[in-house]
Amino acid sequence: MSQPTPIDITNIPELVRIAEEVEATNKPRVLKRDNTPIAMLTPVKKNQSHQAKQKAIKEALALAGAWKDLPSDRMEEELDRIRHSSKSTPPLELRVSPRFLRRCTLRGRNI
Repeated sequence: MSQPTPIDITNIPELVRIAEEVEATNKPRVLKRDNTPIAMLTPVKKNQSHQAKQKAIKEALALAGAWKDLPSDRMEEELDRIRHSSKSTPPLELRVSPRFLRRCTLRGRNI
C-alpha cells in the first residue's frame, strides 16, 4: 500500500473536530455520503520518542538483579508463593467452526 497523501484540514473545523475525536478515542470512523461509505478516518500510530524508548530500556534493565540480595532458596520460595497466591488463568477455549476445519482438511493441514 502506498503512503497516503497528506491534506491540511486546519481550515475545515468540522473535519478537525472529527479527526480529534478519532485521535482521542483511538477508534476509526467511516465517512459516508448518502449512506454509502466513501472513506475511513483512522488514528495514526505515534512512534515512541527516542527519549521514551531509552527511559523504558533503562527501567527494564534496572529490574535485572532486583532480587540479587535474596538467597536462591528464599527467592524460589517467594516466587512459588507469588505463583500460588495469584488467581490462575482459565484454560484457553478454542472455538473453531466446522467450515474452517473442512477448509484446513482440504488444504492438507491437520489442526
